[in-house]
Amino acid sequence: MLITNDHTQLDFHSSMEAITTPFRSAGKPIKSLFVWLPAPELPFSTVASLNGTHMFCKSQGVQLKSTHTDDWILVWKDYENTVTLIAAGKGITEKMLWTLLDLVFNSFLLFVSLEEIQIHKNFDRIKREAKSYMPIVDKLLDYCESELLGYSDCVLANENAQVLTRLTEFSVQFGSLFCAVVVNQKLAAATEGWWDLDVVDRKLLILLMSVSNTSQKDVPVFLPKRSSSVAYRFIAIPLMGTATLCVICGAEPAYHEIAALAQQTFKNDLDILESIDRSMPRNFPESLEIDPNILGVLLINKNYKKYVISRNLQQNSSGKRSMSGSHRLDILRTFYNHAVDIIEEFIADASNGSSGNSDKSAKTNVLESYWCSEYHKCHALSDENDNLICVLYVASVPTYTMRLITQKTLAMIVQEKTVCWQY
Repeated sequence: MLITNDHTQLDFHSSMEAITTPFRSAGKPIKSLFVWLPAPELPFSTVASLNGTHMFCKSQGVQLKSTHTDDWILVWKDYENTVTLIAAGKGITEKMLWTLLDLVFNSFLLFVSLEEIQIHKNFDRIKREAKSYMPIVDKLLDYCESELLGYSDCVLANENAQVLTRLTEFSVQFGSLFCAVVVNQKLAAATEGWWDLDVVDRKLLILLMSVSNTSQKDVPVFLPKRSSSVAYRFIAIPLMGTATLCVICGAEPAYHEIAALAQQTFKNDLDILESIDRSMPRNFPESLEIDPNILGVLLINKNYKKYVISRNLQQNSSGKRSMSGSHRLDILRTFYNHAVDIIEEFIADASNGSSGNSDKSAKTNVLESYWCSEYHKCHALSDENDNLICVLYVASVPTYTMRLITQKTLAMIVQEKTVCWQY
């Protein structure tokens, strides 16, 4: 629910997280804007109390960042000394909530320039744009448990290299460095310029495309990380079915001219795009033979901030308790968020702390991590190219063999040129 000082209300999808955004000047509210996504366990009175607690601490010179209860994690964060976001969630990590807050604030910046928020003179504009950014916020809340918020979701198919070649041709002819082909909301191919964008910009643009009521889209947007004061055009052109061409460009040319060029460029590749669509939900080429002991794979490239997640459709889990495909993916994400990512963050903080005492700071990578349970086993392994793979195994696989199988699986994927993982 969006509640403003003039009592305007807009209802949005309920979710397990709640976010509030009070706008203020010099610590005093100038006009109140509360975004409250109601959850049964977190009523509005509680949200208001959380905001009051933060304001009281700030008036006493104390910065309140987070707190934990038996079930909940609550975090507060100020942006530009103008906006305060509060998030509460359970079953997720504190880092995930921080990432969520950053994405929520930057979703505002897609439609309102950073300068307008900093000088807080255009409150009505911010309120009017709620119809544009709130669907994205709602989508982010839905994605908290089903996606890695800090990475771009990708699909690997043997046809990726062909699509990338055609996309590069379009990019050169059209004159835009920022182009991508998205199939079923997953990146199949993107130009180097697109990968140079901050992952926040990439993530929000794909979300903007997914929440649109029409397959065609031509909308002015700011890029929160790359261009927060100068607007670009975000163009989404349907190629076929679930395949969409995304382009960032200037005011010219007209949409129909861009669409005509796109259709002309990709007219002979529709069967290729259909083949990529059929590769889901496996998200890996069928030509890659996954070890039968593997139930699922999560592959991350930390340099490009992208990932692909897959369940092994050729493996039917057996034993004391079978696992559905979605449950396998949930286990992989949980393993990454609650084990691998936390360990890497801890070591990175330790390295940063020690770097102040030496002229050269050593980069430390977590090479391996694993979980073992009665029903399954998980193993994570990273390499020198910033790739990290998390593998879900059947419980019967010997622990000492997991490293060898994981290494073989990682090498097989990254060395496959047709999927363009290293680009």
